[in-house]
Amino acid sequence: MRRILPLCAVLAAACGKEEPPPIAAPVMGPSPPVAKPRACDPELPAEACKARPGLHRCAAGEKAHAGAWRFALVGPLYGAVEDITRDELVAAWTSGKIAAGPLAKAMLEPALGKGAVDLDPAKEPALGDKRWAIVPADALAPRWKVITVGGVHPLDGEAAADALAVQLCAPGGQGGTGGTAARPVANVDRAKLTTIAMTGTTAPTRLTAQLMEKKGVTYPARDVAPWFATSDFVHISNEVSFVPKCDTGTGKSTMSFCAKEGYIALLEAAQTKIVELTGNHLADYGRSWIPHTIEMYEKRGWLWFGGGRDQIEATAPRTLEHRGNTIAFLGCNKVHTTSRIITNGPDVGACDLDRMEWQIRDLRKRGALVIVSIQHEEVYRHTPPDELVEDLRRLAAAGAAFVMGSQAHCPHPWEIHRGAYIHYGPGNLFFDQGWAPLWDAVQDKLYILDGRLLTVGHQYTRIEEKGRPRPMTAPERAELLGRLARTGDRITGAKPLAPLVEPADPGWRPDSFLVGTRQERVRVWLPSPLDPKRTYPLVVDLRGKAPRDPEAITIVPRDPDASAELIAKFALAKYPVDPARVTPALKRPSK
Repeated sequence: MRRILPLCAVLAAACGKEEPPPIAAPVMGPSPPVAKPRACDPELPAEACKARPGLHRCAAGEKAHAGAWRFALVGPLYGAVEDITRDELVAAWTSGKIAAGPLAKAMLEPALGKGAVDLDPAKEPALGDKRWAIVPADALAPRWKVITVGGVHPLDGEAAADALAVQLCAPGGQGGTGGTAARPVANVDRAKLTTIAMTGTTAPTRLTAQLMEKKGVTYPARDVAPWFATSDFVHISNEVSFVPKCDTGTGKSTMSFCAKEGYIALLEAAQTKIVELTGNHLADYGRSWIPHTIEMYEKRGWLWFGGGRDQIEATAPRTLEHRGNTIAFLGCNKVHTTSRIITNGPDVGACDLDRMEWQIRDLRKRGALVIVSIQHEEVYRHTPPDELVEDLRRLAAAGAAFVMGSQAHCPHPWEIHRGAYIHYGPGNLFFDQGWAPLWDAVQDKLYILDGRLLTVGHQYTRIEEKGRPRPMTAPERAELLGRLARTGDRITGAKPLAPLVEPADPGWRPDSFLVGTRQERVRVWLPSPLDPKRTYPLVVDLRGKAPRDPEAITIVPRDPDASAELIAKFALAKYPVDPARVTPALKRPSK
């Protein structure tokens, strides 16, 4: 019997094609392993690990760079050492001269080796010239002096060149993963850092002016300009006004000062952006030149404080915004206030420490970091007067971050009081007192990060040629630091670690205004909240007995014999008063 082939086979044979082999069933097996994402290095800070998955210390040659975690080497406030090499750092670390907390040791030992002493992060490090500590750079405090390594500062140096910066890597590097951009992982975001150089007395007049005429207007700034160029803002306390036909007194022993208009180029060469107007000689050639001088600063976009066209302007805080930091400046002239020299026209600011304490606390509540500079009593020695110490500590205790005595021709010590940095006087910057000890000065550099003053650096200078400051040599600096440290040890009563004491709010703010050259002190009650778009009725209560109207501005003088008319005039100039709703003053009490 003939076998019948399937139709598909017949057709295939007819077309000359072979029958395809049967399809084999798939063989089931285990799936290839899926790679687990790399875990974050457990020795890194938890906040760093949260920022990027797979974060770890970079290996040699690794290019997936994701950021850096920076540490700082710190010493005592008057430590003689300013900078060390990396080899000196390693030697100090391995020999036990340096204390470090668990995080610093874990992150730095792979590069520096072992040997660091344990530092309890909850305790204050014991510091000395032969004992240092390493702390996270974002945990710096003004009471410690930063020692740079290889000339690199942990806050404003390049992380790649910083021996105390731990380089971090992650999948995708700074570009992130999956094409998503990622912020660098860092404990110091330099995009939020503001640096301010605070300097002492400047007066381009007399022998300094003679030097400028001979060698060029900007010549005195020649040796210090590089240091100023590293700051975002430079503060100059210029004690004189600019007068078009100024007789600078070259070659004369005069105490009446002014500056030629062209001399402002010296301030420009020093990178000036902030000018203090508290100087004793601002009105030597007449108060009418103060507005002219202010206009010259305003034309250049410079911020100015501590003086003004009138006392309301002179005593008002001046603020600047920079990289997310709000910084406020206050200033006044204490000697001219107590001597009753200041008038209500163009002049330096009158000091009212009650008002300034209130201003400092109010500015802090609004998120500002406050810097105060006072022109105070001058002495020609390193020891500051007792009244200067008392006044500056009082303002520090109110919450100012940095307080300075701008009057000093001789450098005074610095200290920490309730967390604030107080410098009792930097000394001369551009001035012709070129003899010991007045030729020396210590200018300050403030490092402000995320609204906090982290540390203060210094430039140590000595005046040459009756007006040109130049950086000190290492032996000169060590000798000056020793003298200032010994002087500072004799100034007792500072409380570096004591917290601020916030007083109870009395409901009113202290203020004052000038009647002639006499201060009239008042208490001011303001509606709360104060609407900036409204004006309010004014009540002048000479006896302090009237019931408070929460919808009115009430002013009570401390002197019941004060003039209600002058109080009203002051209030109309400073506060949002409706001039049509000024309540007549209550009658003075009978005597």
